[in-house]
Amino acid sequence: MTACWPTAPLGALVACLDARRVPLNRARRARRPGPVPYYGASGIIGHVEEALFDGLLVLLGEDSAPFLDPMRDVAFFHDGPLWAGNHVHVLRPRPHVDGRFLAHALNTLDYAPYVEGTTRPKLVRARMNDLPVPCPPLDQQRKIGDALDQALRRIDRQLGELVHQAGLEQEREEAEILHALSAARADGSVRPLGATFSITGGGTPSTSRPEYWGRDVAWITPADLPAGPPAWVSHGARGLSFTGLAACRATLGAAGALVISTRAPVGRVGMGAGPLAVSQGCKVLVPRGQDVDLCYAAFALHAAGPELRRRAGGSVFPEVDTATLASLEICLPPLHTQRAVAQGITELLAQLREQDRARDRLASALREYRVAIRRTGMDGYLPA
Repeated sequence: MTACWPTAPLGALVACLDARRVPLNRARRARRPGPVPYYGASGIIGHVEEALFDGLLVLLGEDSAPFLDPMRDVAFFHDGPLWAGNHVHVLRPRPHVDGRFLAHALNTLDYAPYVEGTTRPKLVRARMNDLPVPCPPLDQQRKIGDALDQALRRIDRQLGELVHQAGLEQEREEAEILHALSAARADGSVRPLGATFSITGGGTPSTSRPEYWGRDVAWITPADLPAGPPAWVSHGARGLSFTGLAACRATLGAAGALVISTRAPVGRVGMGAGPLAVSQGCKVLVPRGQDVDLCYAAFALHAAGPELRRRAGGSVFPEVDTATLASLEICLPPLHTQRAVAQGITELLAQLREQDRARDRLASALREYRVAIRRTGMDGYLPA
C-alpha cells in the first residue's frame, strides 16, 4: 500500500448500511426479475425488480469474496439503485471521500491480516472498520479515480476482446473438423456404430466404501472427458481398486478404446491411453476390426455429437442408451484416408492450442498490469 498519503481507518471514511441488507436466494430472485442490480460478495450476480439502496455506494465483500487473490476485485463502486444481500458490506462514502477512489484503494489492500477463515474467508465489520485506507485530498482522489477508471476500462476491453477471440477459435475448431470429415465422405461407407465397435457400459461402486476406491484402475466419468475436441485420457479425478471394479460390475477396457459420455452431458469423447473403466454416464467403444483409425473415429463421433444429443431421451436429464448409440451412423473411408484426415485435424488443433496459450499469456499479463496500475495510482503515479 502507498506510503505517500496519510491513512485512515475505513470506518472513519464511510457510513455502513449493512443493517438494511436483505438476502434473496437464486429462486427468490428469479421470481422478481427486473433491472436493479443484485450484489453478492463477488459483484453483481443477478437483477431484481426493486431497490433497497440508491446513490453513490461502495460494495465490499464480506464472506466468500476473493480476498486473497490480488487479480480479482473485492470492492465495487456503484452509482444508482441496487439490492444487496448479506454477503457484501454496503458503504456510503462520507463527503470528503470519493467513492470511485475508495473502491480502487480497497482493491489494493492486503486482506490477509483482516479476514477470518481460509476455505471461506470472511471480513467481519469490526475488522473491516480497521482497514487502513490512503487519504489524499479530495481533488486528488477524484483525479486518481478518473485516471484509473479510464485505464481499467481500456484493459477490460482488451480482456473482453481476448475472450471474444477465444470463442471464435472454438467455432473455427468445429468448422475445420466438420470440413475435414466432409471432404473424406466421398470415399467412405456409412456404418452404424454397433457394426464397427463393441459397446459396453460402466458403473459406480458405493462411495461410502473406501476400499472400493484407489489407483488400481483408471475410472472415467463424463466430467473427466474434454468439453471440446477429443483428447487422450489416461485417468480420471478418482480411481477404483480392483475390489471396487468387481463391485460395480464395470468392464475394464483395453488401451485404444473410445470413451463417450452418454449422460450429463451427452457427447464428450476421449481416447483411452491405457486400460480403463467408466461410470454409468459413459460408454466404452472398442473397434471390432483393424480398419478403424482411433483418432479419426473420435473426431467423427465428436462431430456427430449434435445428432446424438437430439436423439437423447430421459425425463430428469438427457441420456443416450446403448441401442441408440449403436444405431448412430458414421462415415468410414479407407484406413489411409482416415489417418490422413486425423493427422490433418490434429496438426491444426495443435496450432490453435499454441494460439490459445499465447492468448492466455497476454490475458495474464493484462491482469497483472491491471493490479500494478492500481497500486501505482495509489502512489499518485497516474497512467497517461
